[in-house]
Amino acid sequence: MKKILITGSSGFLGSRLALYFRNSHELLLPSHSQLNVCHEKAVKAYIEEHRPDVVLHCAALSNTWYCEQHPEESHKVNVQATVRLAKACKITGAKLIFMSSDQVYYGVLKPGALKEEEASHPTGIYGQHKLEAEQRALRNLPNSVGLRLTWMYDLPESPLKLNSNILLGLQKAYHEGSAIRVAVNDFRGVTNVWEVAGQMEKAFSLPGGIYNFGSTCRLNNFELHLMAARLMGLDNAERWILPDGEKFCHQPRNLCMDLSSIESHGIHFCESTEGIRMALERKMQHPLP
Repeated sequence: MKKILITGSSGFLGSRLALYFRNSHELLLPSHSQLNVCHEKAVKAYIEEHRPDVVLHCAALSNTWYCEQHPEESHKVNVQATVRLAKACKITGAKLIFMSSDQVYYGVLKPGALKEEEASHPTGIYGQHKLEAEQRALRNLPNSVGLRLTWMYDLPESPLKLNSNILLGLQKAYHEGSAIRVAVNDFRGVTNVWEVAGQMEKAFSLPGGIYNFGSTCRLNNFELHLMAARLMGLDNAERWILPDGEKFCHQPRNLCMDLSSIESHGIHFCESTEGIRMALERKMQHPLP
């Protein structure tokens, strides 16, 4: 049994990791007042006092629009906090696993699944800060692990905190009778958050580095939304899910990730549409071990 610190344990991913590991490991789930990751002395003191074996750093500002409007706050939370945790973990020997994002690939012109080394100059503030956090965390703590996550979802019926995700958005639009426009020049995977939780323990033993960690996708975003709506049993999807050919028309957005690195370590994710199908068939809100 390991002692695991989860930052952001009240958030979308953190709350599910806390639930997933609650019976198998000793958990540290500090509130913001108990551990403010933006304060260097507080981070160092907390890590030295509690000495976790593993730190799962989930606390972040993940709203890309908000980060664009508040770049200083984004840098403070998404970069500086990660670096502080890396420095503190170096002192105690804790394994740091921090969450990054497929947004680091926004701006890559190459089509198809992208390998980790192909992220270089992200277009958005959020992606820029996540890439900087990766680089600085590894400089300070070479055995730390950064996981590039896709857009995650849970079933709309989940009693836990929900993010703005594909299934929830489709359900809302259907029940409101509103049409949505989805870009055809947008390519990215979506991942069941419980798949991420279920694979997380394998990440504990990954060598230091950055890893793509989520589902691939064989469809563009418009096609993916259509397929997801049909799998959800939402009628006449083609009438209210409309193709947007203008967005990203001058430069398609490709966030699709190559998973060969994690697969070489025995970590596997479903393809996006298969993951959605399985989640809906199981109707399981928390597949606990």
